[in-house]
Amino acid sequence: MYTIDIDISIDNKYVLDEILILKSINDHCGLETKEYTVKESFGSGFVKSWNFDGLMIRHREVLFSSDIKVRGEQKTNALIFSILLNGEKMISLPQSNIELIQEESESCISFINLANGCVVYPKGKLIREIVIKMSDAFIQKHQLDKDFPIYEDYDVSNLKNNFSNQLDYKTQQIVNELLEDNRNGLLKRLFLESKVLELLMLRFDSKNSGIKNSTTLKKVHLAKDFIINNLDVQISIQELSKKVFLNEFQLKKEFKSNFGTTIFDFALQQRMVEAKKLLSNTSKPIYEIAELVGYKNPTHFSAAFKKIVKQTPKQYRNTV
Repeated sequence: MYTIDIDISIDNKYVLDEILILKSINDHCGLETKEYTVKESFGSGFVKSWNFDGLMIRHREVLFSSDIKVRGEQKTNALIFSILLNGEKMISLPQSNIELIQEESESCISFINLANGCVVYPKGKLIREIVIKMSDAFIQKHQLDKDFPIYEDYDVSNLKNNFSNQLDYKTQQIVNELLEDNRNGLLKRLFLESKVLELLMLRFDSKNSGIKNSTTLKKVHLAKDFIINNLDVQISIQELSKKVFLNEFQLKKEFKSNFGTTIFDFALQQRMVEAKKLLSNTSKPIYEIAELVGYKNPTHFSAAFKKIVKQTPKQYRNTV
């Protein structure tokens, strides 16, 4: 395992500088933008960061060829919000007796002051992550500490209580907007700041409402995974709810809340996506493809396909 020792005492310091190559740096309207690539000896990938007015946002997509351990001390007050889209990392804070593994689709938030510890990134796993670091100045500028007990509830000693086991649909939407945005300069600054505040609002609101819990979210994601992995099975919501041990009403409600669509529409879209792949990449007869995506009757499959794709399966195959 390769270990990096750092003193995280400067807002602009990037914890993985030692294994990255700075490709570009731009400062426009007070917004500093940096782009990095990973040194070949450590793996592959890129990192992009934006820094302004006590706010730093980092987007990293990296694949390490060896385990990387980042060890250091945080000497400045900061609220740190990590959203892990893919991969995993281990967080260790000896002084608080904390050792946690953050997995894919999990987020964690913590206020850190004079803390030391380490983060371990495993080799061979793609890491896609958004890390948002907010200084005291940013917190006070938006009076975040007035209505939310950031310094108490989100203290690093409570990190175990501030893990979210699955990202909800709205959070994923905002993260996608962050990743896809192409603005520059002042517009980029305003956009980034507004999206960070949206993410915080969702996080604080979900914590206060107490509506969602990790067990329920895990069951909803199990339902989603079952649908994706069993497209040849037309399962009823009643049967699906029994498989994930969640009542029908709650399953339907939480599924729509997390993924922005109903269970029926999600399953239908997934079947059509798979059908298009099979029509494009194989020579399987249409009746066989119909069975593979859950239709015993090829006529019913063709009607459903045409309704979604606006072409019959035969027409679609002939145009790709």
